[in-house]
Amino acid sequence: MEVFVDALFAKRREYLERDRFATIGEASDFFTKIVGVSFERRQEKLVGLEVGESLELVREPDNAHDPNAIAVRYGPIQLGYLRKEIAKRLSPNIDGGERYAAVVGSITGGGADKHVGVNIHVRRHRPSPRRAGESAAGARLAVESDEIRRLFLGERALRPAQPTVLDRLATGRNTLAVMGTGRGKSLCFQLPATEAALRARAKTLVFYPLRALANDQHDALVRRLEPLGLRVLRATGAIDGDERAALDLALEDGSWDVILATPEFASYHRQAFALPHNRAALLVVDEAHHLSESRHRPAYVGFGELVQALGAPQVLALTATADDQAFREIRRALNIEAWVIDPTVRENLAVVDARNTKDKLSYLERALGGDGKAIVYCMSRSEAQTIAEGLRRRFGPSVAFYHARMPGAERTMVETFFRQGALRVVVATSAFGEGIDLPDVRDVVLYHLNFAFTEFNQQAGRAGRDDAPARIHLLYGDADRRINDYILRKSAPAVATLRELYRGMRGLSSFDVLRMSYEDVARTLEFDNVEGETVGTAVRIWQEAGLVELGRDDDGRFVRFLEVGGKVDLTKTAVFAEAEAEREDFERFCKLALAADATTLEQIINRPIYPDRVALEK
Repeated sequence: MEVFVDALFAKRREYLERDRFATIGEASDFFTKIVGVSFERRQEKLVGLEVGESLELVREPDNAHDPNAIAVRYGPIQLGYLRKEIAKRLSPNIDGGERYAAVVGSITGGGADKHVGVNIHVRRHRPSPRRAGESAAGARLAVESDEIRRLFLGERALRPAQPTVLDRLATGRNTLAVMGTGRGKSLCFQLPATEAALRARAKTLVFYPLRALANDQHDALVRRLEPLGLRVLRATGAIDGDERAALDLALEDGSWDVILATPEFASYHRQAFALPHNRAALLVVDEAHHLSESRHRPAYVGFGELVQALGAPQVLALTATADDQAFREIRRALNIEAWVIDPTVRENLAVVDARNTKDKLSYLERALGGDGKAIVYCMSRSEAQTIAEGLRRRFGPSVAFYHARMPGAERTMVETFFRQGALRVVVATSAFGEGIDLPDVRDVVLYHLNFAFTEFNQQAGRAGRDDAPARIHLLYGDADRRINDYILRKSAPAVATLRELYRGMRGLSSFDVLRMSYEDVARTLEFDNVEGETVGTAVRIWQEAGLVELGRDDDGRFVRFLEVGGKVDLTKTAVFAEAEAEREDFERFCKLALAADATTLEQIINRPIYPDRVALEK
């Protein structure tokens, strides 16, 4: 274990480098361009090649130029290669027995002055239980159900309310589950969604109020379900480029099992989601109290109509917060027939109010000096590594860091060593914890201010799931709010910023086409609070509004500005609405997180809210 930790810290700078191919070896699919098609008279071999044609990816371990080489072939004809950066990360998977295939996505160039280019859509194929042993399907399904439960639960039994929720779903009823943080709400949809997909290829559509929540759940579900052969996608305004292209293709042919979406995105693209091949058997509404609390969001006002447009699938609503009004509104909007309320108060949790502590590292050294496991949550990958390095000097090799830029193998090792107790302290971003459900965490530290109550509750609620005493340390302070405001301004630009950016970028274009990376645009224009991420969000908003179109040719990606008649309301786009929801949610969260006393915050974390005069089960 010490050797692993030493290697982890030795590579800490490498993890933070902006390598867009770093995690492509874990992707289920992606788009890329064949390289080398202009060599060895390969241009002649492209004649007659059409979009949608199947291609083969072949390893060439004895290639003199690159031992990781992966050739792209059209039958007996070799068209070219995957680029080296991609081949480096895919070749270990192929050598380990996994299979990749590709189809032609688009053909560019041609004519007298340009070579033809070929963009391809690569898909990863893993062994899937649903493709094995058809002659013994009954026995296979029985084994699958047991294996799936172990996948999500390990050897732990279901909590008391969980089987009650699952029973109601099994009878086909629309169900509302009101369960406190850490009581296993997510399992109530993950388990039946997985079993239904493997048994009948039934689809599950899951809604989250914020795109950040969908992102966190997506990463955890992908790692769990892709090895089973299931395809998990996210559908929010935050996705771009290849990921958006993969989603569009999946919606075009129905090649998905679970999609995690925001209401705004699904409402804007409801025609695609309503197609027969995209019909979900189960629709899950997480944080369902937003149906009552977020009446200012058009997507929630019309949510009932959206459900009907999607074919009125079975509904599961999940929340920890359902007062009388929210309870009534959720039932009305989603046609809820049954409910399960888990009234458990987690008395074992205690909030330690250390807000606005100046020397946070010294505090951590004192507070985490015992023997129990601890998770320190940070908002920044680089700061997670820095804090872990400081704690390592105090506690030795029992400390590690964890964030989404780390390769999957390293993340899995951190999880395993932490579960086994070899690691005692993990300093992590929100990427750690989703789908892990460790029972014996004695301390959770909220080092920075969260962006929303849901994230706050989820992270705090990971303490003491074994019902033994546990502490939640609030270490954030007023200064964190300014940092979060800055981050939100970058990732959720206001209308004035969108207009200024549009004028600036159109001025940089040539014949209404702009070929610059988003980072280069931000550096060139030098607008306040505008970085590459801001530009990317702006382009997605303009694309939805019909102001621009994105393309790719032999010279790379480009943005083309379109001619538009009349005014365009950017606030009507799904991407803008998602960003606005994040800003509003953060404002509401700050009012309590920074000002409320520790007792109030403890009650928010350790107990559900539900109506007084309602039966706990129906």
